[in-house]
Amino acid sequence: MFELYLEKPGDLRMKESDPPPAPKDNEVKVKVIYGGICGSDLRVFRGSIPYATYPCRPGHEILGMVVEAGKKTPHKVGTKVVSFPNTYCGECEFCLQGKTNICKTKKSFGVTVNGLFAQEIMIDSEFVVPVPPDLAEERAILIEPFAVNVHALKRASISKGTPVAVIGCGTEGLLAIALLNHMGADITVLDIISAKMEKAKSFGKQIKAIHPADVKDQVFDVVVEAAGVKASVEQAFQLVKPGGAMISLGITGEEISYPALRITRSEITIYGTIIYTKKDFAEALALLQDHEFNVAPVLSKIVPFIKYQEAFADALTGDFAKIVLDFKEA
Repeated sequence: MFELYLEKPGDLRMKESDPPPAPKDNEVKVKVIYGGICGSDLRVFRGSIPYATYPCRPGHEILGMVVEAGKKTPHKVGTKVVSFPNTYCGECEFCLQGKTNICKTKKSFGVTVNGLFAQEIMIDSEFVVPVPPDLAEERAILIEPFAVNVHALKRASISKGTPVAVIGCGTEGLLAIALLNHMGADITVLDIISAKMEKAKSFGKQIKAIHPADVKDQVFDVVVEAAGVKASVEQAFQLVKPGGAMISLGITGEEISYPALRITRSEITIYGTIIYTKKDFAEALALLQDHEFNVAPVLSKIVPFIKYQEAFADALTGDFAKIVLDFKEA
């Protein structure tokens, strides 16, 4: 079989390797159909995640089909599944509270352990979720990144008419906009790239767009920071109305200037958020099964697996939303 392999930052190649062995009791062997390129994949490629290990097989967003199943797994051969991005122990204080997303000993596929961008992968059945056979594959591959927003937007109080700003109109920003639009929020989007704001506005005529440099005195009940860069995080602090909330969805390793006086005197609440739980995953899946729920603007292109260099190069430009590798065309 063939798999992607990151020898060191910037050195991504395809290599031939032996297929996985027969699965053990709780394992499943999965034939990969689609693999979504995530921002964390790009950060590992660039070498900007300090705890990433090399060499490493990248990838954690996959849709595939179970082709072999261990004796104790609940997933049958022929079942389509999507993956979790991290493992969890199930025993630490956070896992026992249902907060598996912040497990003390979690391992991240494609970051700290080998990822899932291969024609076939072996994975513990605990970390895959079955997908209904009638769900379109182009929607199913979005379950994992969409679950990130299902989890994140629960952190603040948002209902119909709530003024919400979304900073950054990449994949996660667009998925936030899709969900906020479904919730009936009053949405304003900000991005430095006009084409991205136009894509965001395609979710609904009522969605407003502002270039970050053109913001004047606008403030919002909730601000979703989805760009993950220093300037946008610092702007997010300024856009929150007194008594409001900021959801820190984007990820950056840059040092941020924290406006302590404003945060304290205005009683602004900052919510950190990371991935999701299985409950969030189930809610994401349920929404994507609704044909009226629009996520079409999120999927930019599907690229044959053998053109992985082109796919990663396009993703690195920042000009696209979700780019998906098609392993059926390997």
